[in-house]
Amino acid sequence: NNNEDVKKFCEVNFNISFPLTIITEVKGKNAHELFKWVKKNHGKSAVPKWNFHKILINKEGEVDDTFASFTKPMSKKITRAIENIL
Repeated sequence: NNNEDVKKFCEVNFNISFPLTIITEVKGKNAHELFKWVKKNHGKSAVPKWNFHKILINKEGEVDDTFASFTKPMSKKITRAIENIL
């Protein structure tokens, strides 16, 4: 799959309308620098295991929390976490 195929798949199957990043490695030596930083600063549990993994970064630029793929973006768990760091 290429980036455009993934974008279309997400739009059709998940009604996604927000911007998506390009396909990026998240594990190992070829991982994007963001994910290397997340692992170093928050631990292995912060590394995405599947699509739609969420990483919450606070105003100090630190990983505040992470949320698994199955956690809905507008869940109370996530919205409360965001409200707490604002």
